[in-house]
Amino acid sequence: MKKGKSNINVLALILGTILVLYTALLGLILFYGLVNSMKDQLAFDADPVFWSKALFDDLNLRKELSGDNSLTWYNFGNYLQAFEAINMKVRKGNQVFQIFLPEMFFNSVVYAGGCSFFATLTPCLVAYVTSKYNFKFNNVIYMTVIFVMVTPIVGNAPSSILMAKTLGLFDSQIGLWFMSATFLGTYYLVFHGIFKGLSWEYAEAAFMDGASHMTVLFQVMLPLVKNTFFAVMLLNFIAYWNDYQRPWIYLPTIPTAAVGIQFCMDATENRNAGVPVKLAGGMLMLMPVLTLFLIFKEKFVGNLTVGGIKG
Repeated sequence: MKKGKSNINVLALILGTILVLYTALLGLILFYGLVNSMKDQLAFDADPVFWSKALFDDLNLRKELSGDNSLTWYNFGNYLQAFEAINMKVRKGNQVFQIFLPEMFFNSVVYAGGCSFFATLTPCLVAYVTSKYNFKFNNVIYMTVIFVMVTPIVGNAPSSILMAKTLGLFDSQIGLWFMSATFLGTYYLVFHGIFKGLSWEYAEAAFMDGASHMTVLFQVMLPLVKNTFFAVMLLNFIAYWNDYQRPWIYLPTIPTAAVGIQFCMDATENRNAGVPVKLAGGMLMLMPVLTLFLIFKEKFVGNLTVGGIKG
């Protein structure tokens, strides 16, 4: 017993060290982005890391040449400049429109909000049916989810684009909502396990009172898993908010903020947005999901349990 306990302590120490280092690395990256998003381009060129003697030597030189002793190395104007400097040109028919960051943020809210809702609702409903009702294909559906998760699917983008265009879902926010409504993923297993652990006596009591199957679903069973549903939806929202590949492919005329910032980072011809301005745009994009996490952090780390019938 002592040997086994010692092995567990060593493993916990190793995993804890890895997690601490990983967290420190993420914090360092965010700190780097925050610091350099406040520099002007000259200050960034003088010191593209954090602070050094070269940064303050450059600042003192500029003060001496300009005679302005109020100059600083930081510049909060980058955040205001990002709203105009980060932009994209999109073509709709024969017309070309220029989309700026505020409109991209709106597109991100619509895209991430709709996709996260349907990407959470679909596996929840399918998991409920396959875990609480006896159908012949329950095991087939469950094994299909496992098979899709462990099988690499390569080269399906062309067929997906063709299908989206054929069904009229291409270049449409609502189209991507429907395309995200799939149960083939990890969250199906999460909801399946939770519904499997729920006592069916809840439903039987409701049936005795004359409730229908839909009433049991929406007024009895779903409220029991609302905490899990909300937590999964938040995780999906963050994933879709940061996603730029699918909107770039399927929404060519409706760019999201992630697409705009990625395009701006790659566009060498965009001289109006230097590195500090681009980093400011990245920090602006971080703020909504960071705020959501701080407000609902308890939904992520706890409060995911469901009740039971007491004897």
